Amino acid sequence: MKVMMKNPRTGELKALKVGFSWVLFLLSPFFGIPLFLRRLYLLGGLMIAINIASSALAGASTASNPSGLFIGLLVQAGFLAYLGAKGNELTAKSLLDKGWIFAKPESLEAQYASSRWGIELPATPVQQPASV
Repeated sequence: MKVMMKNPRTGELKALKVGFSWVLFLLSPFFGIPLFLRRLYLLGGLMIAINIASSALAGASTASNPSGLFIGLLVQAGFLAYLGAKGNELTAKSLLDKGWIFAKPESLEAQYASSRWGIELPATPVQQPASV
């Protein structure tokens, strides 16, 4: 399921998937590029740091003691699983912090996304009947 986000200043629209992000899970090890494209700079930098640490641990591993390699891979796999599970939510919250809004806050998709991500939707004004 996808929800539409809108930049009220420019009118730009973005579709965000609600659920697991395979793009972040599979492609983030490549220099954190998907994270930087989503403007999640802190997480992109953390991904690069984890890659460097994993490489250092793997380089320090020997055939008789491969524990550094396994620790590095385990940390990297755990972070990738976190990004896959929470990446779309983090992207949506980042966009909302930058002034973006749900394109159709009354839609079922927006309501579902807000409940899954713990985001409060703005109250919709109640229509008053016209006075005679």
